[in-house]
Formats: sequence, structure tokens, C-alpha cells
Amino acid sequence: MSFDHLNDTNITNQSEKEHVNEFYDYQIRNMYDKEKYINPHDIAGQPGLVTSQAVELEKKKVQFRMANEIYLRKHPELSVMLSIFLFRVLEEKPDDVLMYAGKFFDQQHLEEVILIQKKHYLENGNATA
Repeated sequence: MSFDHLNDTNITNQSEKEHVNEFYDYQIRNMYDKEKYINPHDIAGQPGLVTSQAVELEKKKVQFRMANEIYLRKHPELSVMLSIFLFRVLEEKPDDVLMYAGKFFDQQHLEEVILIQKKHYLENGNATA
């Protein structure tokens, strides 16, 4: 690779120009940590995450988990709702759990249902699955 801008310098010897070109090529090729920014594992032609992206993703995951944990601790009623939902799923064994979850959590009187079922499932020790 030749760099025209090198002609403007005081380098007159051809071997010096070649040496400068080689050094410049070396610097360009190694100006960043390839392992950090290039993922050698392409799957089906799609590049995966590079190391720096994977590190950032893990940081975000930890942040989301912490935020979720804080939110759940501030709202203990969610734990009760999820427990009741799981009891119902295990008892009724719906074919489409996603649709069942949508109907369960979209009930008009969900709060009343939870209060009634809380007594049945959690307070009386009737947890049978």
C-alpha cells in the first residue's frame, strides 16, 4: 500500500519510504484490539456480538435484573399473583399457556380473584400440584 502524503515529507530514500509504508500498514492493522472488536464466529453469515458488545449486554442484563428485583420487593402483591397463576397453570394444564396468562391477568376483577384464591392456595396450605 502506498501513501501519497509521504511524498510531501523529507524522506528521499526509497527504502525509507518502504519502511515508513510498512510501519504505517502495521499501525493501521493493529490500531485496535481485533479480539475485542472482531468476532471470528459468524453463524449463517450473520456476525455475532463482539467482546465489547457482549460485555455491555451483560452489564445491561445485570441492571435490568437489579431493577426488576427492586420493583418486585416494593410490590409483594406481584409475588402472590405469580404464585397463584403458577398454581392454576399446574392444576389446569392449559394447552396455550400464553393465552391462558393473557386471560388470567386481564380479568376485570383480578384483585378479588387473587384475594379469594390466596386464601385457598397460600393460606390454607392446599398447595397440591
